[in-house]
Amino acid sequence: MKIDKSSIKILIVDDEKNICDACKKALERIGFNVKTTLDSLDALRILQDESFDIIICDVKLPRMDGIELLQRIKEINSNTIVIMITAFADVKTAVKSIKLGAYEYMCKPFNPEQIRVIVNKALKQKMLLDENIYLKQTVKGFYLQDVVIGKSKEMHDAFRLVKKVSNSDSSILILGETGVGKEVVARMIHFDNKRKDNPFVIVNCAAIPDNLFESELFGHRKGAFTGAEFDRKGSFEIAHNGTIFLDEISEMPLNMQAKILRVIENGEFKKVGSEEMIRVDVRIIAATNKDLENEISKGTFREDLYYRLNVVQIHIPPLRARKVDIPIFANHFLAIYNKELKKVIKDFSDDAMQFMKTYRWPGNIRELKNSIERAVLLTEEDIIRRADFSQKTLKEEPDIKDLAFTGNIPTLHDMELDYIKKVIGLCGGNKAKAARLLRITPVTIWRKLEEDNKTIS
Repeated sequence: MKIDKSSIKILIVDDEKNICDACKKALERIGFNVKTTLDSLDALRILQDESFDIIICDVKLPRMDGIELLQRIKEINSNTIVIMITAFADVKTAVKSIKLGAYEYMCKPFNPEQIRVIVNKALKQKMLLDENIYLKQTVKGFYLQDVVIGKSKEMHDAFRLVKKVSNSDSSILILGETGVGKEVVARMIHFDNKRKDNPFVIVNCAAIPDNLFESELFGHRKGAFTGAEFDRKGSFEIAHNGTIFLDEISEMPLNMQAKILRVIENGEFKKVGSEEMIRVDVRIIAATNKDLENEISKGTFREDLYYRLNVVQIHIPPLRARKVDIPIFANHFLAIYNKELKKVIKDFSDDAMQFMKTYRWPGNIRELKNSIERAVLLTEEDIIRRADFSQKTLKEEPDIKDLAFTGNIPTLHDMELDYIKKVIGLCGGNKAKAARLLRITPVTIWRKLEEDNKTIS
Protein backbone atom coordinates (compact mmCIF):
# COMPACT_ATOMS: atom_id res chain seq x y z
CA MET A 1 0.00 0.00 0.00
CA LYS A 2 1.36 3.44 -0.98
CA ILE A 3 1.81 5.81 1.97
CA ASP A 4 1.25 9.56 1.80
CA LYS A 5 4.35 10.58 3.75
CA SER A 6 3.18 14.19 3.99
CA SER A 7 0.48 12.96 6.38
CA ILE A 8 3.09 11.37 8.69
CA LYS A 9 4.04 13.81 11.43
CA ILE A 10 7.50 13.52 13.01
CA LEU A 11 8.80 15.48 16.02
CA ILE A 12 12.57 15.78 16.61
CA VAL A 13 13.75 16.68 20.13
CA ASP A 14 17.48 17.48 20.47
CA ASP A 15 19.29 20.35 22.20
CA GLU A 16 21.85 20.52 19.33
CA LYS A 17 20.36 22.72 16.62
CA ASN A 18 22.59 21.26 13.88
CA ILE A 19 21.27 17.72 14.64
CA CYS A 20 17.64 18.92 14.52
CA ASP A 21 18.23 20.76 11.24
CA ALA A 22 20.08 17.82 9.62
CA CYS A 23 17.38 15.30 10.60
CA LYS A 24 14.59 17.65 9.49
CA LYS A 25 16.24 18.20 6.09
CA ALA A 26 16.94 14.46 5.55
CA LEU A 27 13.32 13.48 6.29
CA GLU A 28 11.59 16.37 4.53
CA ARG A 29 13.46 15.50 1.34
CA ILE A 30 11.56 12.18 1.18
CA GLY A 31 8.22 13.80 1.96
CA PHE A 32 7.72 13.61 5.75
CA ASN A 33 6.07 16.42 7.77
CA VAL A 34 8.73 17.35 10.37
CA LYS A 35 8.77 19.64 13.40
CA THR A 36 11.72 20.28 15.75
CA THR A 37 12.35 21.58 19.27
CA LEU A 38 15.52 22.04 21.32
CA ASP A 39 13.82 21.59 24.68
CA SER A 40 12.15 18.56 26.33
CA LEU A 41 9.57 20.63 28.25
CA ASP A 42 8.69 22.45 25.07
CA ALA A 43 8.22 19.03 23.45
CA LEU A 44 5.66 18.12 26.14
CA ARG A 45 3.83 21.41 25.52
CA ILE A 46 3.70 20.64 21.79
CA LEU A 47 2.38 17.14 22.51
CA GLN A 48 -0.54 18.60 24.48
CA ASP A 49 -1.75 20.31 21.28
CA GLU A 50 -0.60 17.96 18.52
CA SER A 51 -0.18 14.24 17.95
CA PHE A 52 2.82 12.74 16.16
CA ASP A 53 3.32 9.37 14.51
CA ILE A 54 7.07 9.22 15.24
CA ILE A 55 9.21 11.10 17.77
CA ILE A 56 13.01 11.19 17.54
CA CYS A 57 14.47 12.10 20.92
CA ASP A 58 18.00 12.60 22.28
CA VAL A 59 18.86 10.75 25.49
CA LYS A 60 20.83 13.70 26.93
CA LEU A 61 18.57 16.74 27.30
CA PRO A 62 18.56 19.66 29.77
CA ARG A 63 15.74 20.14 32.32
CA MET A 64 14.27 16.67 31.58
CA ASP A 65 16.36 13.85 30.14
CA GLY A 66 15.26 11.74 27.19
CA ILE A 67 14.38 8.67 29.29
CA GLU A 68 11.89 10.64 31.39
CA LEU A 69 10.52 12.29 28.26
CA LEU A 70 10.05 8.85 26.69
CA GLN A 71 8.01 7.75 29.71
CA ARG A 72 5.86 10.88 29.52
CA ILE A 73 5.31 10.37 25.78
CA LYS A 74 4.15 6.79 26.38
CA GLU A 75 1.75 8.02 29.07
CA ILE A 76 0.20 10.45 26.58
CA ASN A 77 -0.06 7.84 23.79
CA SER A 78 1.41 4.37 24.22
CA ASN A 79 1.26 3.76 20.45
CA THR A 80 3.59 6.63 19.52
CA ILE A 81 6.80 5.32 17.93
CA VAL A 82 9.87 6.76 19.72
CA ILE A 83 13.42 6.54 18.34
CA MET A 84 16.22 7.51 20.75
CA ILE A 85 19.45 9.28 19.74
CA THR A 86 22.52 8.48 21.83
CA ALA A 87 26.27 8.86 21.93
CA PHE A 88 28.27 5.64 21.78
CA ALA A 89 29.02 5.86 25.53
CA ASP A 90 25.27 5.93 26.31
CA VAL A 91 24.37 2.61 24.65
CA LYS A 92 23.41 1.08 28.02
CA THR A 93 20.98 3.93 28.57
CA ALA A 94 19.62 3.42 25.06
CA VAL A 95 19.03 -0.26 25.77
CA LYS A 96 17.13 0.76 28.91
CA SER A 97 14.98 3.00 26.73
CA ILE A 98 14.08 0.01 24.56
CA LYS A 99 12.79 -1.78 27.66
CA LEU A 100 10.69 1.29 28.44
CA GLY A 101 9.02 1.18 25.04
CA ALA A 102 11.33 2.92 22.57
CA TYR A 103 11.24 1.40 19.08
CA GLU A 104 14.97 1.73 18.31
CA TYR A 105 18.02 3.91 18.95
CA MET A 106 20.61 5.59 16.70
CA CYS A 107 24.21 6.18 17.73
CA LYS A 108 25.90 9.47 16.92
CA PRO A 109 27.26 10.27 14.45
CA PHE A 110 24.82 9.11 11.73
CA ASN A 111 24.27 10.13 8.12
CA PRO A 112 21.01 11.15 6.36
CA GLU A 113 20.50 7.72 4.77
CA GLN A 114 20.72 5.96 8.14
CA ILE A 115 17.98 8.12 9.63
CA ARG A 116 15.78 7.62 6.56
CA VAL A 117 16.14 3.83 6.78
CA ILE A 118 15.29 3.66 10.49
CA VAL A 119 12.32 6.04 10.14
CA ASN A 120 10.90 4.05 7.21
CA LYS A 121 11.16 0.86 9.29
CA ALA A 122 9.48 2.61 12.20
CA LEU A 123 6.70 3.77 9.90
CA LYS A 124 5.94 0.16 8.92
CA GLN A 125 5.74 -0.74 12.61
CA LYS A 126 3.40 2.21 13.20
CA MET A 127 1.13 1.05 10.37
CA LEU A 128 0.96 -2.46 11.87
CA LEU A 129 0.05 -1.04 15.29
CA ASP A 130 -2.65 1.18 13.79
CA GLU A 131 -4.04 -1.69 11.73
CA ASN A 132 -4.14 -3.93 14.81
CA ILE A 133 -6.04 -1.29 16.80
CA TYR A 134 -8.43 -0.76 13.88
CA LEU A 135 -9.09 -4.49 13.53
CA LYS A 136 -9.74 -4.89 17.25
CA GLN A 137 -12.16 -1.98 17.23
CA THR A 138 -13.84 -3.28 14.08
CA VAL A 139 -14.16 -6.81 15.46
CA LYS A 140 -15.51 -5.50 18.74
CA GLY A 141 -17.97 -3.25 16.95
CA PHE A 142 -19.05 -6.00 14.59
CA TYR A 143 -19.85 -8.47 17.30
CA LEU A 144 -21.32 -6.04 19.76
CA GLN A 145 -23.66 -4.62 17.12
CA ASP A 146 -25.61 -7.87 17.54
CA VAL A 147 -26.13 -7.28 21.24
CA VAL A 148 -29.74 -6.29 21.82
CA ILE A 149 -31.14 -6.82 25.29
CA GLY A 150 -34.81 -6.32 24.49
CA LYS A 151 -37.63 -5.82 27.00
CA SER A 152 -38.00 -9.29 28.49
CA LYS A 153 -37.23 -9.78 32.17
CA GLU A 154 -35.36 -13.01 31.33
CA MET A 155 -32.81 -11.22 29.16
CA HIS A 156 -32.42 -8.27 31.52
CA ASP A 157 -31.66 -10.73 34.32
CA ALA A 158 -29.13 -12.57 32.08
CA PHE A 159 -27.33 -9.38 31.07
CA ARG A 160 -27.17 -8.11 34.64
CA LEU A 161 -25.39 -11.35 35.50
CA VAL A 162 -23.08 -10.93 32.49
CA LYS A 163 -22.10 -7.48 33.75
CA LYS A 164 -21.41 -8.81 37.25
CA VAL A 165 -19.09 -11.63 36.13
CA SER A 166 -17.27 -9.89 33.27
CA ASN A 167 -14.47 -8.42 35.36
CA SER A 168 -13.59 -11.68 37.11
CA ASP A 169 -11.46 -14.56 35.80
CA SER A 170 -13.92 -17.25 36.92
CA SER A 171 -14.98 -19.98 34.50
CA ILE A 172 -18.42 -19.44 33.01
CA LEU A 173 -20.93 -21.90 31.56
CA ILE A 174 -23.46 -20.50 29.09
CA LEU A 175 -26.56 -22.62 28.47
CA GLY A 176 -29.09 -22.21 25.69
CA GLU A 177 -30.47 -23.64 22.48
CA THR A 178 -28.65 -23.32 19.17
CA GLY A 179 -28.91 -19.79 17.80
CA VAL A 180 -29.82 -17.92 21.00
CA GLY A 181 -26.55 -15.94 20.97
CA LYS A 182 -24.22 -17.83 23.33
CA GLU A 183 -21.13 -16.73 21.39
CA VAL A 184 -22.25 -13.10 21.41
CA VAL A 185 -22.61 -13.25 25.20
CA ALA A 186 -19.14 -14.83 25.50
CA ARG A 187 -17.66 -12.01 23.41
CA MET A 188 -19.40 -9.42 25.58
CA ILE A 189 -17.80 -10.94 28.66
CA HIS A 190 -14.37 -10.93 26.99
CA PHE A 191 -14.60 -7.33 25.75
CA ASP A 192 -15.73 -6.11 29.18
CA ASN A 193 -12.72 -7.70 30.88
CA LYS A 194 -9.09 -6.67 31.42
CA ARG A 195 -8.20 -9.32 28.80
CA LYS A 196 -10.08 -7.45 26.05
CA ASP A 197 -6.90 -6.48 24.14
CA ASN A 198 -5.72 -10.11 24.09
CA PRO A 199 -7.01 -13.01 21.96
CA PHE A 200 -10.55 -14.36 22.01
CA VAL A 201 -10.23 -17.90 20.63
CA ILE A 202 -13.26 -19.96 19.60
CA VAL A 203 -13.17 -23.75 19.64
CA ASN A 204 -16.22 -25.47 18.15
CA CYS A 205 -16.00 -28.84 19.89
CA ALA A 206 -18.70 -30.30 17.62
CA ALA A 207 -16.60 -29.67 14.50
CA ILE A 208 -13.29 -31.33 15.54
CA PRO A 209 -12.65 -35.02 14.75
CA ASP A 210 -11.80 -37.02 17.88
CA ASN A 211 -8.31 -37.90 16.64
CA LEU A 212 -7.42 -34.21 16.12
CA PHE A 213 -8.83 -32.79 19.35
CA GLU A 214 -5.58 -32.80 21.33
CA SER A 215 -3.60 -31.23 18.50
CA GLU A 216 -6.25 -28.53 17.96
CA LEU A 217 -6.34 -27.56 21.63
CA PHE A 218 -2.72 -28.04 22.67
CA GLY A 219 -0.72 -28.02 19.43
CA HIS A 220 1.94 -30.49 18.29
CA ARG A 221 5.62 -30.86 17.53
CA LYS A 222 6.93 -31.54 14.05
CA GLY A 223 6.82 -35.28 13.35
CA ALA A 224 4.44 -36.04 16.24
CA PHE A 225 2.19 -37.92 13.81
CA THR A 226 1.76 -38.49 10.08
CA GLY A 227 1.17 -35.13 8.43
CA ALA A 228 2.69 -33.07 11.27
CA GLU A 229 5.25 -31.34 9.05
CA PHE A 230 5.65 -28.27 11.26
CA ASP A 231 5.40 -27.26 14.91
CA ARG A 232 1.91 -25.94 15.59
CA LYS A 233 0.43 -23.85 18.38
CA GLY A 234 -2.86 -25.04 19.79
CA SER A 235 -5.87 -22.93 20.77
CA PHE A 236 -4.86 -22.69 24.44
CA GLU A 237 -1.40 -21.37 23.62
CA ILE A 238 -2.84 -18.87 21.14
CA ALA A 239 -5.34 -17.70 23.78
CA HIS A 240 -2.61 -16.98 26.37
CA ASN A 241 -3.62 -13.94 28.49
CA GLY A 242 -6.97 -13.91 26.72
CA THR A 243 -10.16 -15.96 26.64
CA ILE A 244 -10.94 -19.35 25.13
CA PHE A 245 -14.55 -20.11 24.24
CA LEU A 246 -15.30 -23.84 24.20
CA ASP A 247 -18.54 -23.99 22.24
CA GLU A 248 -20.64 -27.18 22.39
CA ILE A 249 -18.46 -28.49 25.23
CA SER A 250 -20.77 -31.53 25.59
CA GLU A 251 -19.32 -32.89 22.30
CA MET A 252 -15.79 -33.12 23.72
CA PRO A 253 -14.50 -36.73 24.08
CA LEU A 254 -14.06 -38.03 27.64
CA ASN A 255 -10.29 -38.44 27.31
CA MET A 256 -9.97 -34.76 26.33
CA GLN A 257 -12.24 -33.68 29.18
CA ALA A 258 -9.65 -35.02 31.63
CA LYS A 259 -6.89 -33.00 29.94
CA ILE A 260 -9.00 -29.83 29.90
CA LEU A 261 -9.57 -30.32 33.61
CA ARG A 262 -5.79 -30.32 34.15
CA VAL A 263 -5.46 -27.00 32.28
CA ILE A 264 -8.20 -25.45 34.42
CA GLU A 265 -6.61 -26.68 37.65
CA ASN A 266 -2.91 -26.16 36.89
CA GLY A 267 -2.79 -23.85 33.87
CA GLU A 268 -0.44 -26.20 32.01
CA PHE A 269 -0.39 -28.80 29.23
CA LYS A 270 1.93 -30.66 26.85
CA LYS A 271 1.91 -30.45 23.09
CA VAL A 272 1.41 -33.67 21.18
CA GLY A 273 4.87 -35.24 20.73
CA SER A 274 6.53 -33.14 23.44
CA GLU A 275 7.42 -33.65 27.10
CA GLU A 276 7.82 -29.92 27.72
CA MET A 277 5.13 -28.45 30.00
CA ILE A 278 3.65 -25.19 28.71
CA ARG A 279 2.00 -22.78 31.14
CA VAL A 280 -0.82 -20.47 30.08
CA ASP A 281 -3.08 -17.89 31.68
CA VAL A 282 -6.45 -18.32 29.99
CA ARG A 283 -10.01 -17.56 31.02
CA ILE A 284 -12.40 -20.35 30.02
CA ILE A 285 -15.97 -19.78 28.88
CA ALA A 286 -17.88 -22.90 27.84
CA ALA A 287 -21.28 -23.26 26.20
CA THR A 288 -23.69 -26.05 25.36
CA ASN A 289 -27.24 -26.63 24.15
CA LYS A 290 -27.48 -29.87 26.14
CA ASP A 291 -28.37 -30.68 29.74
CA LEU A 292 -24.92 -31.48 31.17
CA GLU A 293 -26.33 -33.05 34.32
CA ASN A 294 -28.18 -35.49 32.08
CA GLU A 295 -24.95 -36.12 30.13
CA ILE A 296 -23.20 -36.85 33.44
CA SER A 297 -25.83 -39.44 34.33
CA LYS A 298 -25.31 -41.06 30.91
CA GLY A 299 -21.55 -41.17 31.47
CA THR A 300 -20.67 -38.91 28.54
CA PHE A 301 -19.53 -35.90 30.57
CA ARG A 302 -17.22 -35.72 33.59
CA GLU A 303 -18.85 -34.51 36.78
CA ASP A 304 -15.63 -32.90 38.06
CA LEU A 305 -15.21 -30.92 34.84
CA TYR A 306 -18.83 -29.78 35.04
CA TYR A 307 -18.29 -28.32 38.50
CA ARG A 308 -15.07 -26.56 37.43
CA LEU A 309 -16.78 -25.00 34.41
CA ASN A 310 -20.02 -24.21 36.21
CA VAL A 311 -18.64 -21.57 38.59
CA VAL A 312 -21.14 -19.11 37.10
CA GLN A 313 -24.01 -20.32 34.94
CA ILE A 314 -25.75 -18.02 32.46
CA HIS A 315 -28.93 -19.28 30.82
CA ILE A 316 -30.08 -17.66 27.57
CA PRO A 317 -33.79 -18.40 27.02
CA PRO A 318 -35.07 -19.33 23.54
CA LEU A 319 -36.69 -16.63 21.43
CA ARG A 320 -40.14 -18.27 21.66
CA ALA A 321 -40.00 -17.76 25.43
CA ARG A 322 -39.58 -14.00 25.04
CA LYS A 323 -41.92 -12.96 22.24
CA VAL A 324 -41.88 -9.38 23.52
CA ASP A 325 -38.29 -9.09 22.22
CA ILE A 326 -39.10 -10.14 18.64
CA PRO A 327 -40.12 -6.68 17.30
CA ILE A 328 -36.98 -5.18 18.85
CA PHE A 329 -34.69 -7.76 17.24
CA ALA A 330 -36.57 -7.58 13.94
CA ASN A 331 -36.19 -3.79 13.66
CA HIS A 332 -32.55 -4.02 14.73
CA PHE A 333 -31.73 -6.53 11.98
CA LEU A 334 -33.78 -4.53 9.47
CA ALA A 335 -31.57 -1.50 10.15
CA ILE A 336 -28.40 -3.59 9.78
CA TYR A 337 -29.41 -5.13 6.44
CA ASN A 338 -30.80 -1.87 5.07
CA LYS A 339 -27.29 -0.51 5.51
CA GLU A 340 -25.42 -3.60 4.31
CA LEU A 341 -27.63 -4.24 1.28
CA LYS A 342 -28.16 -0.54 0.49
CA LYS A 343 -31.95 -0.78 0.83
CA VAL A 344 -34.49 1.69 2.22
CA ILE A 345 -37.13 -0.59 3.73
CA LYS A 346 -39.24 1.35 6.21
CA ASP A 347 -41.04 -1.27 8.26
CA PHE A 348 -42.81 -4.63 8.54
CA SER A 349 -46.44 -5.05 7.57
CA ASP A 350 -48.91 -6.05 10.30
CA ASP A 351 -49.20 -9.58 8.89
CA ALA A 352 -45.40 -9.95 8.76
CA MET A 353 -45.03 -8.83 12.38
CA GLN A 354 -47.92 -11.09 13.44
CA PHE A 355 -46.24 -14.02 11.70
CA MET A 356 -42.92 -13.34 13.44
CA LYS A 357 -44.66 -13.21 16.83
CA THR A 358 -46.49 -16.53 16.33
CA TYR A 359 -43.76 -18.51 14.57
CA ARG A 360 -41.75 -20.76 16.95
CA TRP A 361 -38.28 -19.82 15.61
CA PRO A 362 -36.58 -23.20 16.25
CA GLY A 363 -33.31 -21.62 15.10
CA ASN A 364 -33.84 -18.71 17.51
CA ILE A 365 -32.20 -15.32 16.89
CA ARG A 366 -29.92 -16.75 14.21
CA GLU A 367 -32.93 -17.93 12.20
CA LEU A 368 -34.75 -14.61 12.69
CA LYS A 369 -31.67 -12.71 11.55
CA ASN A 370 -31.21 -14.88 8.44
CA SER A 371 -34.92 -14.64 7.60
CA ILE A 372 -34.86 -10.85 7.76
CA GLU A 373 -31.68 -10.70 5.66
CA ARG A 374 -33.42 -12.80 3.01
CA ALA A 375 -36.57 -10.66 3.15
CA VAL A 376 -34.61 -7.40 2.84
CA LEU A 377 -32.61 -8.80 -0.06
CA LEU A 378 -35.60 -10.10 -2.06
CA THR A 379 -38.41 -7.63 -1.42
CA GLU A 380 -39.04 -5.03 -4.11
CA GLU A 381 -41.24 -2.87 -1.91
CA ASP A 382 -40.43 -0.46 0.91
CA ILE A 383 -42.13 -2.72 3.45
CA ILE A 384 -41.58 -6.38 4.37
CA ARG A 385 -44.69 -8.53 4.10
CA ARG A 386 -45.41 -12.05 5.31
CA ALA A 387 -44.93 -13.42 1.79
CA ASP A 388 -41.29 -12.18 1.83
CA PHE A 389 -40.34 -14.91 4.29
CA SER A 390 -39.23 -18.27 2.86
CA GLN A 391 -41.95 -20.75 1.95
CA LYS A 392 -40.34 -23.37 4.18
CA THR A 393 -40.63 -21.04 7.16
CA LEU A 394 -44.20 -20.03 6.30
CA LYS A 395 -45.29 -23.69 6.12
CA GLU A 396 -44.14 -24.40 9.67
CA GLU A 397 -47.00 -24.81 12.13
CA PRO A 398 -47.30 -21.94 14.64
CA ASP A 399 -46.88 -22.78 18.28
CA ILE A 400 -50.21 -23.74 19.92
CA LYS A 401 -49.41 -21.45 22.84
CA ASP A 402 -48.84 -18.58 20.43
CA LEU A 403 -52.14 -19.20 18.65
CA ALA A 404 -53.97 -19.21 21.98
CA PHE A 405 -52.17 -16.03 22.97
CA THR A 406 -53.23 -14.23 19.80
CA GLY A 407 -56.78 -15.62 19.84
CA ASN A 408 -56.30 -17.50 16.55
CA ILE A 409 -56.74 -21.04 17.85
CA PRO A 410 -60.04 -22.53 16.53
CA THR A 411 -62.66 -23.54 19.11
CA LEU A 412 -64.11 -27.04 19.21
CA HIS A 413 -67.43 -25.61 17.93
CA ASP A 414 -65.67 -24.01 14.95
CA MET A 415 -63.82 -27.22 14.11
CA GLU A 416 -67.08 -29.24 14.27
CA LEU A 417 -68.94 -26.78 12.05
CA ASP A 418 -66.08 -26.64 9.55
CA TYR A 419 -66.07 -30.45 9.33
CA ILE A 420 -69.86 -30.59 8.77
CA LYS A 421 -69.54 -28.06 5.92
CA LYS A 422 -66.75 -30.08 4.28
CA VAL A 423 -68.86 -33.29 4.39
CA ILE A 424 -71.85 -31.44 2.92
CA GLY A 425 -69.60 -30.22 0.14
CA LEU A 426 -68.38 -33.76 -0.58
CA CYS A 427 -72.05 -34.84 -0.78
CA GLY A 428 -72.80 -32.22 -3.42
CA GLY A 429 -74.82 -30.11 -1.00
CA ASN A 430 -77.12 -33.00 -0.03
CA LYS A 431 -77.59 -32.43 3.71
CA ALA A 432 -79.59 -35.64 4.28
CA LYS A 433 -76.77 -37.72 2.77
CA ALA A 434 -74.24 -35.81 4.84
CA ALA A 435 -76.27 -36.52 8.00
CA ARG A 436 -76.24 -40.25 7.25
CA LEU A 437 -72.44 -40.22 6.78
CA LEU A 438 -71.97 -38.25 9.98
CA ARG A 439 -74.45 -40.47 11.82
CA ILE A 440 -76.50 -37.50 13.02
CA THR A 441 -80.01 -36.38 12.11
CA PRO A 442 -80.70 -33.84 9.34
CA VAL A 443 -82.31 -31.64 12.00
CA THR A 444 -78.95 -31.47 13.85
CA ILE A 445 -77.23 -30.29 10.66
CA TRP A 446 -79.93 -27.64 10.08
CA ARG A 447 -79.65 -26.50 13.73
CA LYS A 448 -75.80 -26.23 13.55
CA LEU A 449 -75.96 -24.23 10.32
CA GLU A 450 -78.70 -21.99 11.72
CA GLU A 451 -76.59 -21.25 14.83
CA ASP A 452 -73.69 -20.31 12.54
CA ASN A 453 -75.87 -17.97 10.53
CA LYS A 454 -77.12 -16.28 13.70
CA THR A 455 -73.55 -15.84 14.90
CA ILE A 456 -72.51 -14.25 11.60
CA SER A 457 -75.49 -11.92 11.51
